[in-house]
Amino acid sequence: MSNTTKKTNAPEKIRNCKELRRAIAEGCYEYRLLLCGGAAFSSKHITTDGRGRFRVFNYIDDSVQTLSGKKLYTETNIGNAMENGAFVKEKF
Repeated sequence: MSNTTKKTNAPEKIRNCKELRRAIAEGCYEYRLLLCGGAAFSSKHITTDGRGRFRVFNYIDDSVQTLSGKKLYTETNIGNAMENGAFVKEKF
C-alpha cells in the first residue's frame, strides 16, 4: 500500500488559453486568480460563447465580459496570472 494520496480536488494551474479551453470542455470549474501569493483570490466562472470567445463571470461584482483570447491577456489580469502560475481551476 502506498503512502502517497492524490488529492482529487486540489487546484490545478492553467498556464495558457489552450489549457483554459480544455478545462472548459472538461466540465464545470471555478477559476481563481490568486493574489498576494495565494492569500487572497478573485473567483470567476468561465465558458465559451460558441464563437471562440471567453465569457468571464466575475463573482466579486457580478460583471460579465466576453473576450477573445488576445483580449483575455490585454484587458484582464487573467493572462498575466496564467503566465505567472497564479491562475487555477477547482471542481465545483
